[in-house]
Formats: sequence, C-alpha cells, structure tokens
Amino acid sequence: MNPLGTYLSVLAGPTIPLPLPPVLNGRVRTVTVTESDEDVTAFTITLDAGRTGPLAALDTPMLTASTLRPNARVVLVLTMAGIPQVLVDGIITESELVPGTSDQGAELRLTGRDVSLLLDREEKSVSHPGTDDYTRVLKIVAGYAANGIVPSVVPPPTLDPSLPIERIPSQQATDWEYLGDLAYFHGYVCYLTPTPVPGTSTLYWGPPVRVGVPQPALSIDLGPATNVQGAVTYRNDVLGPERLDGQVVDPRLGKALPVRTVASLRPPLAVRPVWAEHAKDLRTRQFRDSGVSTMTAYARAQAAMDRSADCVTAAGTLDGSSYGRVLRPRGLVGMRGAGWSYDGLWYVKRVVHTINRGSYTAAFGLTREGVGSTLPIVPVF
Repeated sequence: MNPLGTYLSVLAGPTIPLPLPPVLNGRVRTVTVTESDEDVTAFTITLDAGRTGPLAALDTPMLTASTLRPNARVVLVLTMAGIPQVLVDGIITESELVPGTSDQGAELRLTGRDVSLLLDREEKSVSHPGTDDYTRVLKIVAGYAANGIVPSVVPPPTLDPSLPIERIPSQQATDWEYLGDLAYFHGYVCYLTPTPVPGTSTLYWGPPVRVGVPQPALSIDLGPATNVQGAVTYRNDVLGPERLDGQVVDPRLGKALPVRTVASLRPPLAVRPVWAEHAKDLRTRQFRDSGVSTMTAYARAQAAMDRSADCVTAAGTLDGSSYGRVLRPRGLVGMRGAGWSYDGLWYVKRVVHTINRGSYTAAFGLTREGVGSTLPIVPVF
C-alpha cells in the first residue's frame, strides 16, 4: 500500500505545456497510456463534456475554451510514493465527442501519441553517402534538438559504411520510419522516453535493455504480498525461434559466402532457452538479402535470430496501489510466486497504464527466451 497516494498531473498548451486549471482538471475521468518498445507511446484522455451554465448554451465548453485540443502538446505525470514520473510527452491528434444521453453523461475523448509525431510528418527523399547506420541516426536526431529531443544511440556491433563508388544509402520515408528500419536491421529498438523535465524526451536507438537493476518484483499468489490482479498467462511458443541459413555474394570479393546463425547473442534471462533446448527442431529461414557485404549480411541474419528468440511471454494486470510504483516497459522486472520455470527476470515489452479516480492499474506484457530463473531471489522493493 502506498501511504503517499497516487496523483496524476495533466499539462497542456499550444507550445509549452502548463498545468490545467482546476475546473478543467476536475473534468478528467480516465487516462490510458500505452507504452511499447516496438511502437509509439499512445494516450487517451476521457473528459466530462457536460454542458452546464449560460456559457454552454451554444456549444460544449470543452471544445471552445480548453487547452486540450488537437495539435496541443500534452504531458502526463503520475506521482507515486512521492516520486513523479512522466508517462508521456505527446501531441493530441484526434478528438471524439460523445453527446450525453439519459443514461450517461457527455464525454470527450482525446487521443494522441508521443513526440515521435514530429519525426513522422514529412516523407523525405535524402541520400546519405559514405555513412554508416550509427552516423545516420545521429545526423537525423540532431535535427530535432530544438524540439527537446536528445539522442541516446548505441553503436551496433558491426559498422560497415558503404563506399560512394559502390552504393549510396538513400532514405525514401519519414525520419521516424527510416530510424525504425535501421533499428530492425540490427535487432535494435527505437523509441522515445520522456525525461523528468516536461517538454523534453530522449530518443533511444539501440538493443533492448536486458541488463541493469530490475524493477520491483511482480508477486503472484503470495497472500498479502500479491500485487497482481487475477491470473497471469504464460505462453511458450517453440515455433518462435528461427535460425538463418543462406549465402551472400560479397560485392568486394566477388564470391558467394555462407551466412548462418546458431544462437541468440542477447543477454540471457532464462536458464533453458527454447532455441537451445529445441535446437534440432528449430525452423530454418533462408537468408535472401543481396547487394550487401558479408559483414552486413551476418549482422542482419544475427539480428533476425535475436528478434525471434524471445518466444516465452507473460501477460497480466498489476494493481498499482499494491505495487506502489509505476511499472515501465523497455527494461527488466522480477517475477516471483509462479514457480521456478517462470520466476526470475523478464523483459517488460509493453505496459498499458489506466488511471481512474481512485485506482491505477497496469496491464503488462513480458518476454524472454526460455524458462527457468537465473536468480535465487529477485528484488522486492
């Protein structure tokens, strides 16, 4: 139980987000924020849109006198145990009005996404001669410094800049789509995380974060210590992992060279990885990329196997008041009470935060490469 309570702060404005006035803040009914390592952070704010008083005779005040409107900048801050955490720094992209009926009051639903929208508005045709993927990412992100976006970019294991006389990399997409494509080739993820300073965000481009201090443990079937609502569903898909096998004609050597993968190189979270325990039964996919060097071909093949290796998943819903923290994705969390096979460390892939007046829950999706805990105990606090 959290003795300090849970508080949601909503900031909004056309350019600089400011706290909502008390009258408008009192109309907030529900806030939902969806965070994922494979997609943009999306949010929905549901407001009471009832019309009362003489000023509402002609129209709903929420549509005419509110800072919460399409293209407004919005920052949502959830404070638990006295620690504020910015859930999303985003932009409203859609509004939906549901007029009231005899059974239900009017509602205004505002939907938006994080500030990755700023990178996704313009489709570009750009050449990047003589650069590797890491340099291109830094170059693109640097163009958004004025929007409060700072880079956190991890160089890939393989840096293979193309020679201008061989090939000139070109971009035929928005900056956000192009960054996602480059991340995919290396088995990386690309996402934006808001910083503690409202109005600023960090663009992370790198491998999934599977090292470091985990978040407090999710506790299942442990009596008063339980902090998960209902049941947690575990799924083990032995058809998930794939190995790559094929060949590539190296343009510099003029020879066909084999390209094969045998194991995932991501930091292990389980004692018995599915790709190792069922090695002889793994699906094999042909490597068919062409026009790339042998080094690049190996990197792309390994990235494909790494992506497929996380085939064990867990899904459930967290009781925020019992957990006492804000569960965040794109990092590690402990699990206990499920038994040795599914206890231990997990990678948090997705979290859906739902904040109502009087309650906070978080539906989570976890993943790792196999079963069996690698730790005798996991951190509880």
